[in-house]
Amino acid sequence: MTDTDKTAFFSAVLKTIASTRNHGIDQDEHTRGVVEPAARIRAVEEETGERPLTSGETGEVLDLLETTFRTKRTPDEEREYYLQYIERVSGVSRASLDVSAR
Repeated sequence: MTDTDKTAFFSAVLKTIASTRNHGIDQDEHTRGVVEPAARIRAVEEETGERPLTSGETGEVLDLLETTFRTKRTPDEEREYYLQYIERVSGVSRASLDVSAR
């Protein structure tokens, strides 16, 4: 993913997780569906080091982000807003990864 700004990508994804309002009420669900995926995203960032992200890694991170959206019960319009933001600031093409607001 040579056109991807990896630092901007991880920053935007983690900022999105922190910024989206949690409409869920179950603390255990929040841990499994928000805290653990965010930790995995940070681990992927660390594991990749200085090398570019693969499409598989980018897809994994976006899938984890989707998990947080579902857990927080984020409205579709807000999901789309954040996905567009991530795409704009990082250069990640959702179309090439077959990712959309679900």
